[in-house]
Amino acid sequence: MVQQRKIHDQRYKLVKPADAAVLNDFPNAKAAEYRHGDRKGCLKGTRGAILDEIELWARDPHKPPVYWLNGLAGTGKSTVTQTIAERIFADGQLGASFFCSRDFQDRSNLKFIFPTVAVQLARNYAGFRSIFVPLVQSDPEIAHESLYNQMDKLIVRPLKESDISTVIVIDALDECRDEEPASAILSVLAQFVSHIPNVKFFLTGRPEPRIRGGFRLPLLAEATDVFVLHNVQPSRVNNDIRLFFKQGFVELARRRQGLDDWPTREQLDLLCERAAGLFVYAAATIKSIDRRNNDPKEQLDRLLQSPESSAREGKIKLKASTTLDSLYMTILQEAFGDDDPEDDHRTRSVLGAVILAANPLSPSTITTLLGFGARDVFLRLSSVQSLLILREDPDFPVRPFHKSFPDFIIDPARCIDERFHVSPPNHHPELLAGCLELMNGTLEKNMCNLPDGVANCEVDDLRERAKRHLDPALRYACKSWHKHLVDGHTVRTPAIASALRRFLEKKFLFWLEVLSILGAAKEAVDVLDVAAKSLEASPTLDLVIDCFHFVMRFFEIISISSPHIYHSALPLCPRKSIVWGLYEPHARPLTRIVRGLPNSWESSIAAARFPSSIDTAMWSPCSRFIAVSRREFQTTISGSQSQTTIVILDAMTLERTTTLDYPLDRLSATRLLVFSQNARLLTWCGVLANGSKLISWDLQTGGLVSAIAPEQSTNPHSLTYSACGTIIAASSLGNSTFTISIYNVLLGTHTHSHSVEGRPLEEIWTHGERLRFATIDSGSITTWEVGFASAHAPVRIESLPVPDDFHPSRFRFHPTSSRLAFTTGTSTIVWDAQDSKFLLSTDTNGYEVTSMSLSSDGRFLACKMGKLGIDLWKESPTGYALHRKLISDTGFFNEVLVSPNGESIIASSGPVIQLWRTTDSITSLSDPSTLTSQKSNNASILAFSPGEALAAVTRMEDKMVTVLDLNSGTMRLTIDTGMEVCAVGVAGSSIVVVGEGKIVTWNLPVGNPILNPRANVNDSVLTTTFNDLPPPDFSIASVSPDLRHIAMVEFHRRRTTEPNHLHLYDIPTGQHLVSVEINSYTHPWFTSDGREVLCESYWGTMERWKIIEDSGSDTRLEHLGSSICPPSVLPWQSARGYEVTDDGWVLSPSGKQLLWLPPSWRSNVQDRMWSGRFLWLLDWRLPEPVILELEE
Repeated sequence: MVQQRKIHDQRYKLVKPADAAVLNDFPNAKAAEYRHGDRKGCLKGTRGAILDEIELWARDPHKPPVYWLNGLAGTGKSTVTQTIAERIFADGQLGASFFCSRDFQDRSNLKFIFPTVAVQLARNYAGFRSIFVPLVQSDPEIAHESLYNQMDKLIVRPLKESDISTVIVIDALDECRDEEPASAILSVLAQFVSHIPNVKFFLTGRPEPRIRGGFRLPLLAEATDVFVLHNVQPSRVNNDIRLFFKQGFVELARRRQGLDDWPTREQLDLLCERAAGLFVYAAATIKSIDRRNNDPKEQLDRLLQSPESSAREGKIKLKASTTLDSLYMTILQEAFGDDDPEDDHRTRSVLGAVILAANPLSPSTITTLLGFGARDVFLRLSSVQSLLILREDPDFPVRPFHKSFPDFIIDPARCIDERFHVSPPNHHPELLAGCLELMNGTLEKNMCNLPDGVANCEVDDLRERAKRHLDPALRYACKSWHKHLVDGHTVRTPAIASALRRFLEKKFLFWLEVLSILGAAKEAVDVLDVAAKSLEASPTLDLVIDCFHFVMRFFEIISISSPHIYHSALPLCPRKSIVWGLYEPHARPLTRIVRGLPNSWESSIAAARFPSSIDTAMWSPCSRFIAVSRREFQTTISGSQSQTTIVILDAMTLERTTTLDYPLDRLSATRLLVFSQNARLLTWCGVLANGSKLISWDLQTGGLVSAIAPEQSTNPHSLTYSACGTIIAASSLGNSTFTISIYNVLLGTHTHSHSVEGRPLEEIWTHGERLRFATIDSGSITTWEVGFASAHAPVRIESLPVPDDFHPSRFRFHPTSSRLAFTTGTSTIVWDAQDSKFLLSTDTNGYEVTSMSLSSDGRFLACKMGKLGIDLWKESPTGYALHRKLISDTGFFNEVLVSPNGESIIASSGPVIQLWRTTDSITSLSDPSTLTSQKSNNASILAFSPGEALAAVTRMEDKMVTVLDLNSGTMRLTIDTGMEVCAVGVAGSSIVVVGEGKIVTWNLPVGNPILNPRANVNDSVLTTTFNDLPPPDFSIASVSPDLRHIAMVEFHRRRTTEPNHLHLYDIPTGQHLVSVEINSYTHPWFTSDGREVLCESYWGTMERWKIIEDSGSDTRLEHLGSSICPPSVLPWQSARGYEVTDDGWVLSPSGKQLLWLPPSWRSNVQDRMWSGRFLWLLDWRLPEPVILELEE
């Protein structure tokens, strides 16, 4: 093994330094390779037959490309794998190895397997490296893509191009966190294994259902050899175990005196019987006997004379847990010694830290967290050393010798002596208290000394800084303290509650810094969510909720930049929030927010913005994921093209986890999204020019499963998956009937259809193993049922009455509770069809209900009221009661969806999706009713004075105009103009307002500003009426900076054959000066000197007109040309070189990141306005325009 490590080192020295830097920086699990750690191979002379068989498989190109070594816990899979890796490396065949381990987060994370394998292949093969390095340089985010894309781009394509023949080893797949019914890694491998015939995969894992399910996939089953390790002939296994014992005792006798002719043959026979085919028993026994300061002979006698043993334990049919339990109990009895409650508790605490830790802890970290002496901790660990991997180094992590030991010691049914039993509810609080105490005493601001304004990825030595300034105990406490918050009782204990409050009041932002640097910001969301749900009403709960809002609202920036917690997140914090009150002195804004900050948290708890509008969204059945479908349009001179992209979001943070693409020509609309019951598959249904299409992806891998054209070019209006997750039903409406078509998603085929007469309800649904739907006829709802695989006619299940005069405009049926929610006119009604009674009947105050959604259990009903509001109704003893009113923070709602578990709500609004909680613990601290009056559906109108001292702002067709002092952010004047405003201008001491055919001028107050200065139309100094004002369908105007001219664009939205015109007026007289025909029909702008007028069309072209005023002649407009690229003089382009990026960064001219804009503040380019150092965000979705002052 030492020689192999030298060969590895020599090989890696041949890698160019530049390439080595790329490989080192690429995300991968650093210690997953076979040559790392304390792994040992098979004892010489043991496992000969199986090792020879595997080596023969690896060498023979005609053997199947995949080999599965299948074995129960303790049968020696990892030992065999280690030996195979060493032998294959010696033969020059080993390309990469990955040893999974649930003890380490990176080695139990599926997303690290393929990147790690790819990095090893790149180090071992120059041809592979020449392809891999440029790939990751051009696309560094590829490591975070779906498993399908990882395998395809990082492994399959480079292997095919380089034509490499190699073997890849992956051990203990069962130790990866994978909740799917079939292993995600195996699902991906099944799709690609035939593409790389020169590559073989050696895999091991327990025969758990998801591992068995993966190897049963048709594409993988036919390509796999299987060896079942626990089915090896008992005599062969016992011979190997006897040899293992003999070698162990020989080695022991070599180091210890007085052990000649020991053990006896009878003792060796009994040990082999007790091992029951488990190598882990043999290894643990040798470790137990070979303890320092123990007599090996006496120790062996104690093991063999333990009262838990019996003759039947040696039989091969005995369960593994029984024979191991006997051994573990004997070792623990000796380790604990005499019955001493206080001493026993300390030993259990130390063992609990080893067993319950989220990641393996070193003795020094255990010492810090528990507050015990270093020697005390080490001695207690040493007493059970035979059950642990323990080194002399106090900073080396301690781990259980085998995973069966933790399973034993936390199970009271197996560890029956309370002295030894580690109870998680008792020992998690100890670790939680230790973590909180350490963070309260250690955390400080900017502990890693990061420079101002940088993103984490821009700090080249970020990892080194973290290691240097954040010791392992503090890193563990910051990342994992919430893993020990196991129940509500824990956080409500006085000591924990007090420590938690002190932590949030003093160290909260410093903790977020550390999580940001460690790439673990998601941990903050999880812990605050758990704490909020666990606490009772109290000031601490209010603080936890406020911190939760802070993390959710600024999760994106917390994740990518630790310094911008103080540059962006904290300065953007509402001024009435608890977090701002506690941490205001720490704010370090790089920009000044002149105006526009909310006083309290927005109505929703999170929002995500996309480059284009959202078509539709859908919850997964488990409520953990949200699928969002959107269309992207690309406009060119030759026309426009569209592509549909589906993004899978984490339902807690709205963080993007997977992106799915499919090329679609002539897309008309997205209609439906549906998850399979186990959330493994996702199907999209869209309408194309030539009919509909059902496209399905595997969400574990990101790979395409099938693309199906529905029968008879129907347009499905509802989809549902069978319980098994492989069959999908689609219902579609005809002239007098509706059709339910059944498809096999995996095969991509149509199997059969059902034609049903009657008026269907909107949705079909899965009931157990069968399909159900409902129809409505006069006076009743009828429920029908049919098997997914059955071609027989549907069977009537029951008929339930509907209310009299049932003529709904929109409805939802909840089949489990037989409730029908519907709207009729301006009423919302919930009808209990089972008991024939109304559960809700309420007037909507004139608002039209345009979207409705029920939770799966029927507890919550969400109704979209008008365009900006949601009424959330909750089940009560008497029916439904209004629970909350939700207001859109970002504009019109398109649709509203309650999560299946009833805990959350999502609503889309153009390119933005928003998230709310239905629960009472995490609610907005703002009053939604106060937001309603601030909202306007109209665009903002803005004008700057020369010199940027003043600005006038209003909303299109509003009657109020506000003049702001930009230096102080205060109001200089509020004017009630008495007319609907379409343009304003401000210069010197005057303001001009245009609207309703009039031009009105006011003088601005001079001298010291007065409190709330107001004016109305009677205070104006000049009113002029337009002459020759055209009567267009629609017109928009702009006032020149010098208050001399008005530019007005009038266009005809319906009479498309008539040309559009640009008109120029004189402000003092209202005289019409000139008119020209234009191709554009959006807002006109004046350049800063007032000498040019700019008009941009919706198609991206820009027309420029110069104002010519010859002495003694009429004013005219000279056309300067058109351009697709906007010129730099546009008001939404900064003349000083500032920039707003698509992902929300405000950049200085030198590229420095000054401010991160939250999704609700991001807007289209045309909804921003620059004037010198000021940036205005004018999106109509904002309660009021936001003003930012920028300086380098």
